Amino acid sequence: MANRQLKRDPSIARWVFGGLTAAICLILIVLCLSFAQSIAERNERSILYARMIEGTVSRTFEALEIALSSISEEISEQPLTPERLQHIRTRALNIIRFAPHLRQIVIVQGQNVLVDTRSTPPLNVNMNILGISSLNSSDYSLGLSIGYTIKGRYLPQRYELPDETSQREIIPIAFPSRTTRGDSVLIIAGLNPGYVKRYIGDLNIESEDNVYLVDLSGNSLIQRGLFGPSREDVINLLNTVIASGADESISESQGRIPLKSTVVRLFSKYPLAVSIVTDHRKSLNIWINQNQNLLLLLIFAVATLIMGAFYLVKAGRKAFSLKEEIHLLSKVVEHTPTLIVITDPSGVIEYVNNSFEKATGYSKAEVIGHNPRMLKSGETSEQEYIEMWGVLTSGGTWSGEFHNKRKDGTLYWERASIWPLADDDGSLTHYIAIKQLVTEEKVAQEKLRLASTVFSSAAEAIMVTDDQNNIQMVNSSFTTITGYEEKEILGKNPAIFKSGKHSPDFYTNLYTSLESKGSWSGEIWNRRKNGETYPQWLTISSRLDQKGNIEGYVALFNDITQRKNDEAVIIHQANYDALTALPNRHLFQDRLTQAIAAADRSQEKVALLYIDLDRFKYVNDTFGHQSGDLLLCQVAERLKSTVRKSDTVARLGGDEFSIIIPQIDLSTLALIEKVANKILTSLSKPYRLDGNEAFISCSIGISIYPDNGATLEELIINSDSAMYKAKELGRNAYEFFSDDLSEQHQKRVLLEKGLYKALQHSEFYLEYQPIWSIDGREIKSVEALIRWKHPEKGLVSPMEFIPLAEESSLIHEIGAWVVQEACKFARELSLAEAKPPLVSINVSSMQFLKGDVGTLISQELTANGLAGNALVVEITESILLLEQGSILSQLEELVAMGVEIAVDDFGTGYSSLSYLKKYPIKRVKIDKSFIDELESDHDDQALVSGILSLTKSLSLTTIIEGVEKQTQLDFLRQCGEPMIQGYLYAKPMPANEVKALIKEK
Repeated sequence: MANRQLKRDPSIARWVFGGLTAAICLILIVLCLSFAQSIAERNERSILYARMIEGTVSRTFEALEIALSSISEEISEQPLTPERLQHIRTRALNIIRFAPHLRQIVIVQGQNVLVDTRSTPPLNVNMNILGISSLNSSDYSLGLSIGYTIKGRYLPQRYELPDETSQREIIPIAFPSRTTRGDSVLIIAGLNPGYVKRYIGDLNIESEDNVYLVDLSGNSLIQRGLFGPSREDVINLLNTVIASGADESISESQGRIPLKSTVVRLFSKYPLAVSIVTDHRKSLNIWINQNQNLLLLLIFAVATLIMGAFYLVKAGRKAFSLKEEIHLLSKVVEHTPTLIVITDPSGVIEYVNNSFEKATGYSKAEVIGHNPRMLKSGETSEQEYIEMWGVLTSGGTWSGEFHNKRKDGTLYWERASIWPLADDDGSLTHYIAIKQLVTEEKVAQEKLRLASTVFSSAAEAIMVTDDQNNIQMVNSSFTTITGYEEKEILGKNPAIFKSGKHSPDFYTNLYTSLESKGSWSGEIWNRRKNGETYPQWLTISSRLDQKGNIEGYVALFNDITQRKNDEAVIIHQANYDALTALPNRHLFQDRLTQAIAAADRSQEKVALLYIDLDRFKYVNDTFGHQSGDLLLCQVAERLKSTVRKSDTVARLGGDEFSIIIPQIDLSTLALIEKVANKILTSLSKPYRLDGNEAFISCSIGISIYPDNGATLEELIINSDSAMYKAKELGRNAYEFFSDDLSEQHQKRVLLEKGLYKALQHSEFYLEYQPIWSIDGREIKSVEALIRWKHPEKGLVSPMEFIPLAEESSLIHEIGAWVVQEACKFARELSLAEAKPPLVSINVSSMQFLKGDVGTLISQELTANGLAGNALVVEITESILLLEQGSILSQLEELVAMGVEIAVDDFGTGYSSLSYLKKYPIKRVKIDKSFIDELESDHDDQALVSGILSLTKSLSLTTIIEGVEKQTQLDFLRQCGEPMIQGYLYAKPMPANEVKALIKEK
């Protein structure tokens, strides 16, 4: 009947077929728009993912900067001793332990590796690839600037270069620092790219899409997928974004249908970018897979429409409208990022959407017909499931979180809402679950919790302010240090802590540094709540928002009161005598220099009194060293009472003192004699020493500047000469320097001239004194001793010419000659003996001050084909007391060659014990003075025994000098097994006699 009606009315047929054609065209348009929308949605998701990756990587680098900064502070606070390096290594290991994105931390100085968390000593640090050395270039050492300097691409753990696209194991991040001595140090943290890759893998990025973390030159640091033809697109788009000043951009390949789109997102703080290349050739397949049910439904609807259009036009139109609604609903359900699961009343899965498949890794075919329990990870308790079913079976809606497991075994968090669905009769037909992934939210919460814990428990005080510099937050250490509770200072300006000790320029420079560099560090004095001022070490950093605008500041500081006190103690120890609290030789020379300079300006004179105590050794030997120390303290007090406050009383060492009297003119020269007589009278009075009474006197030598010397050295020498003249006159007297005393000086000058010719005329020669095992059966080493046979004076004692050589700088040439001859003899011994004894060489402190000892010994070892362990370098305690960094570095250089370091005349100086661990010392030689009366002096016995016990506990080799009696040897054998040197076993002898003696043994 309908057909007949259509035939009777052609206009109706045209309208029907026209409607069919329009409907089909409309369906095709909708499909095309749906596909275009799918491409647009993929591009929008790519931009979102790029932002998420940028945020995560930025936070990772920010946390890494904080960690490396804390290590930098450890390096700059104290000298890098082995113990300090071990502490820093432990600190670095702790950082790695709590930082899954780190694999390794390495600290290098020049070409030397100081700390390596992977191994000890480090074996796998490739300096050339890091870009530290320019000897070899590499495509993998281009360099990257992120916050601080980042060099290189990776720290290889294998010998071959890793493939850039798949095998990079570590990305190194270098952080420059400086030691307390100002030496440059590089802290290198190995970033685990797998940490970022795993994060990328957790995102809902299609497997066909490539993800790249690139620098601003387009070089890939981390990537998922391989660079194809899109590499040029990435670089071009990167340059376009940089030039435009935008944060991100997207470009699509040319053509009616874009085959690929490239998204670039710049980092806000670092010179990096995230690029995601979306391959839209797969988008059609993805779109078809996502809409296959809808397509089938549309095809069925079109067929039904064509078949029934001739009969029921209106019904067809209504059916088409219904199909459109179903299509729209299906599209929404399938494309929503929310996970949707529908089960029957027994809990069997009937439907899951596309987001469920992406999130769990299971396809619809794998889960439909199964219970959702297949996703259980075991982390959720059975009680929670029981409570959930109790709510659902009672008709309620349950909301909560699950910790489930994907198909690949990885765990994830989801937040779910589940409710029952009933039909019109009220019968339960389905359960519907709507879920959202909250894994990243959980991770962010955990990071926030850790950050809060660090903030609360940090030993450093932390203060956070807004952009107006008003305090927003402080930690507990802030309260401990300042005394202010958080509620007392919130909203206030840090200016309330000002101590008033700094000028306005100080704060101007501080804020200028913050504006130009974004940070400031330095020492500052602030005020506590109780009004007390104290020093801080303060570090202030700017906080920037995503647009680079300042949103506030973070200040970290420590109370360095104790450190300042320690520094004051160190300065006092360096300039004052520990026993008498008088200025020591160092401060004495400084004040004498100042007095001379002042005298030059005012045309005045300076008097120098050189004082040596008479019979002091008798007091020491009779009453003991403790009484001797007490006497020295009393002498110091008496000397200070005899002079003006403007005068300087100093202890030069032992029982030698000196007084500087400045601002003298012709009318006050008589004051010098008056002071000298007061000193003689005062020091000759009795001394009460722990119940004993002692009497001493003193001898005083006086020189006047500029009459008796134009330099500090001349004044000291001339006053010393005058002092010896006073002793020759019977002691307890003073003597002014005169021309007669210069005769002795003239003799010294003649001897010095002869010293200049001695090397040219080959007047020096070496003798060698053996150093024995205590049983006398083995020669452990031989000490090279220089001798001078003067053509007129005959043999000249080293005690006479060595001090002259050091004063005239001839010691450098003489010392070099000694090293050359001793190394030649060491070579002769190595060729003659299977196990030759070591050769000990005495090196002057003046040679170390010149700084070429390591070079000199290295050259001679090479010239003679010797290993460093054939030599022992003997030094005096005076070298150690210099406390110069160059001394330590030279000693460490010698030890690195294998040369052992010995301290000669151990115990005769000051602060000896404190240097046994600071310097790389392996041997100590106990001075002869300690054993001269060893068989009868119980104090000497106790002292020697104590020293031997100490050196044994420190694993040091001990040598006893000057052993001449069997009774001395018998006592030493009771104390351990030190080595022996002395006339009892052998005197110094020529080289041929030493070799013959070694052959006999």
